[in-house]
Amino acid sequence: MKRTLIISMMIVLLSFSVVSYAIVTNSSEYSNVKVYVFYNEENEAYQQEKNYLDENVNIRKEYINTNENEELFTKVKATLKIRNNKFPVLVIGSTYFTGFNEKIQNNIKEAEEAYENAEKYGDIVEKIRNNEDVKDVIKQNEEIYKNSNSINVILMIILIIFVIGLITFSIYLRKNKKTSNKFSQ
Repeated sequence: MKRTLIISMMIVLLSFSVVSYAIVTNSSEYSNVKVYVFYNEENEAYQQEKNYLDENVNIRKEYINTNENEELFTKVKATLKIRNNKFPVLVIGSTYFTGFNEKIQNNIKEAEEAYENAEKYGDIVEKIRNNEDVKDVIKQNEEIYKNSNSINVILMIILIIFVIGLITFSIYLRKNKKTSNKFSQ
Protein backbone atom coordinates (compact mmCIF):
# COMPACT_ATOMS: atom_id res chain seq x y z
CA MET A 1 0.00 0.00 0.00
CA LYS A 2 2.73 2.45 0.99
CA ARG A 3 4.75 1.49 -2.05
CA THR A 4 1.80 2.16 -4.38
CA LEU A 5 1.20 5.52 -2.73
CA ILE A 6 4.84 6.56 -3.10
CA ILE A 7 4.98 5.43 -6.73
CA SER A 8 1.78 7.37 -7.45
CA MET A 9 3.28 10.49 -5.86
CA MET A 10 6.42 10.14 -7.98
CA ILE A 11 4.34 9.78 -11.15
CA VAL A 12 2.39 12.93 -10.24
CA LEU A 13 5.66 14.82 -9.62
CA LEU A 14 7.09 13.63 -12.93
CA SER A 15 3.88 14.57 -14.76
CA PHE A 16 3.94 18.02 -13.16
CA SER A 17 7.53 18.53 -14.28
CA VAL A 18 6.79 17.45 -17.85
CA VAL A 19 3.65 19.60 -18.12
CA SER A 20 5.46 22.63 -16.66
CA TYR A 21 8.26 22.23 -19.16
CA ALA A 22 5.81 21.85 -22.04
CA ILE A 23 3.97 25.02 -21.03
CA VAL A 24 7.14 27.08 -20.80
CA THR A 25 8.75 25.80 -23.98
CA ASN A 26 6.04 26.40 -26.53
CA SER A 27 6.54 23.91 -29.33
CA SER A 28 4.62 25.63 -32.07
CA GLU A 29 5.62 24.78 -35.62
CA TYR A 30 6.57 28.36 -36.53
CA SER A 31 7.78 31.08 -34.24
CA ASN A 32 6.27 34.56 -34.11
CA VAL A 33 9.74 35.82 -33.30
CA LYS A 34 12.03 37.10 -36.03
CA VAL A 35 15.80 36.96 -35.90
CA TYR A 36 17.99 39.36 -37.86
CA VAL A 37 21.56 38.48 -38.77
CA PHE A 38 23.78 41.34 -39.89
CA TYR A 39 26.91 40.28 -41.74
CA ASN A 40 29.53 42.06 -43.80
CA GLU A 41 31.27 39.15 -45.47
CA GLU A 42 31.05 35.40 -45.86
CA ASN A 43 33.21 34.45 -42.89
CA GLU A 44 33.28 31.16 -41.00
CA ALA A 45 31.31 32.42 -37.98
CA TYR A 46 28.57 33.79 -40.24
CA GLN A 47 28.33 30.48 -42.12
CA GLN A 48 28.14 28.53 -38.83
CA GLU A 49 25.41 30.79 -37.49
CA LYS A 50 23.49 30.69 -40.78
CA ASN A 51 23.68 26.88 -40.85
CA TYR A 52 22.43 26.72 -37.25
CA LEU A 53 19.52 29.07 -37.95
CA ASP A 54 18.61 27.39 -41.24
CA GLU A 55 18.35 24.05 -39.45
CA ASN A 56 16.11 25.56 -36.77
CA VAL A 57 12.68 25.67 -38.44
CA ASN A 58 11.04 27.51 -35.53
CA ILE A 59 12.93 30.73 -36.10
CA ARG A 60 11.94 33.23 -38.79
CA LYS A 61 15.08 34.92 -40.00
CA GLU A 62 16.39 37.67 -42.20
CA TYR A 63 20.01 37.98 -43.30
CA ILE A 64 21.13 41.55 -43.87
CA ASN A 65 24.36 42.43 -45.63
CA THR A 66 25.73 45.52 -43.84
CA ASN A 67 27.48 46.72 -47.01
CA GLU A 68 24.09 46.94 -48.73
CA ASN A 69 22.17 48.18 -45.64
CA GLU A 70 24.75 50.27 -43.82
CA GLU A 71 22.23 52.89 -42.66
CA LEU A 72 19.93 50.32 -41.01
CA PHE A 73 22.87 48.58 -39.34
CA THR A 74 24.23 51.89 -38.03
CA LYS A 75 20.83 52.75 -36.53
CA VAL A 76 20.47 49.31 -34.94
CA LYS A 77 23.99 49.52 -33.45
CA ALA A 78 23.27 52.97 -32.02
CA THR A 79 19.86 51.99 -30.64
CA LEU A 80 21.10 48.80 -28.95
CA LYS A 81 24.45 50.38 -28.01
CA ILE A 82 26.46 47.69 -29.77
CA ARG A 83 30.11 48.66 -29.37
CA ASN A 84 31.66 45.43 -30.63
CA ASN A 85 32.59 45.28 -34.32
CA LYS A 86 32.59 41.47 -34.44
CA PHE A 87 30.41 39.78 -37.06
CA PRO A 88 27.88 38.34 -37.45
CA VAL A 89 25.53 40.43 -35.28
CA LEU A 90 22.29 38.64 -34.45
CA VAL A 91 19.36 40.68 -33.11
CA ILE A 92 16.27 39.11 -31.57
CA GLY A 93 13.85 41.45 -29.82
CA SER A 94 16.16 43.85 -27.99
CA THR A 95 18.80 41.20 -27.41
CA TYR A 96 21.88 40.93 -29.58
CA PHE A 97 24.82 38.59 -29.94
CA THR A 98 28.08 39.24 -31.75
CA GLY A 99 30.11 36.43 -33.28
CA PHE A 100 29.04 32.81 -33.05
CA ASN A 101 30.00 29.86 -30.88
CA GLU A 102 28.28 27.13 -28.86
CA LYS A 103 27.50 29.46 -25.93
CA ILE A 104 25.91 32.02 -28.25
CA GLN A 105 23.96 29.21 -29.92
CA ASN A 106 22.44 28.31 -26.53
CA ASN A 107 21.78 31.97 -25.76
CA ILE A 108 19.99 32.41 -29.10
CA LYS A 109 17.68 29.51 -28.25
CA GLU A 110 16.99 30.97 -24.78
CA ALA A 111 16.22 34.40 -26.23
CA GLU A 112 13.97 32.93 -28.92
CA GLU A 113 12.05 30.95 -26.29
CA ALA A 114 11.78 33.99 -24.00
CA TYR A 115 10.29 36.17 -26.70
CA GLU A 116 8.16 33.36 -28.15
CA ASN A 117 6.52 32.69 -24.78
CA ALA A 118 5.78 36.37 -24.20
CA GLU A 119 2.34 37.68 -25.10
CA LYS A 120 3.86 40.51 -27.05
CA TYR A 121 7.40 41.44 -27.93
CA GLY A 122 8.74 44.33 -29.94
CA ASP A 123 10.61 43.77 -33.17
CA ILE A 124 13.28 46.46 -32.75
CA VAL A 125 14.81 46.10 -36.22
CA GLU A 126 11.43 46.40 -37.93
CA LYS A 127 10.54 49.46 -35.84
CA ILE A 128 13.90 51.08 -36.64
CA ARG A 129 13.37 50.25 -40.31
CA ASN A 130 10.00 52.06 -40.13
CA ASN A 131 11.48 55.01 -38.20
CA GLU A 132 9.31 54.30 -35.15
CA ASP A 133 10.19 55.17 -31.55
CA VAL A 134 11.67 52.15 -29.76
CA LYS A 135 12.36 53.34 -26.18
CA ASP A 136 9.26 51.72 -24.67
CA VAL A 137 9.72 48.59 -26.74
CA ILE A 138 13.29 48.16 -25.49
CA LYS A 139 12.08 48.38 -21.86
CA GLN A 140 9.27 45.91 -22.59
CA ASN A 141 11.65 43.45 -24.25
CA GLU A 142 14.17 43.70 -21.41
CA GLU A 143 11.40 42.82 -18.96
CA ILE A 144 10.39 39.81 -21.09
CA TYR A 145 13.96 38.53 -21.21
CA LYS A 146 14.50 39.08 -17.49
CA ASN A 147 11.24 37.28 -16.60
CA SER A 148 12.13 34.32 -18.79
CA ASN A 149 15.22 33.75 -16.68
CA SER A 150 12.93 33.56 -13.62
CA ILE A 151 10.89 30.84 -15.32
CA ASN A 152 14.07 28.88 -16.02
CA VAL A 153 14.98 29.10 -12.32
CA ILE A 154 11.52 27.80 -11.37
CA LEU A 155 11.89 24.88 -13.78
CA MET A 156 15.29 24.10 -12.32
CA ILE A 157 13.82 24.11 -8.80
CA ILE A 158 11.05 21.72 -9.92
CA LEU A 159 13.65 19.43 -11.44
CA ILE A 160 15.74 19.50 -8.25
CA ILE A 161 12.66 18.70 -6.14
CA PHE A 162 11.89 15.79 -8.45
CA VAL A 163 15.44 14.41 -8.15
CA ILE A 164 15.36 14.78 -4.36
CA GLY A 165 12.03 12.94 -4.37
CA LEU A 166 13.52 10.09 -6.40
CA ILE A 167 16.51 9.83 -4.07
CA THR A 168 14.23 9.86 -1.01
CA PHE A 169 12.03 7.19 -2.58
CA SER A 170 15.06 5.04 -3.35
CA ILE A 171 16.37 5.35 0.23
CA TYR A 172 12.92 4.57 1.60
CA LEU A 173 12.66 1.41 -0.51
CA ARG A 174 16.12 0.22 0.58
CA LYS A 175 15.36 0.78 4.27
CA ASN A 176 11.96 -0.82 3.92
CA LYS A 177 13.49 -3.85 2.18
CA LYS A 178 16.14 -4.24 4.92
CA THR A 179 13.49 -3.94 7.64
CA SER A 180 11.24 -6.51 5.98
CA ASN A 181 14.21 -8.88 5.55
CA LYS A 182 14.97 -8.65 9.32
CA PHE A 183 11.41 -9.58 10.21
CA SER A 184 11.21 -12.44 7.72
CA GLN A 185 14.28 -14.18 9.17
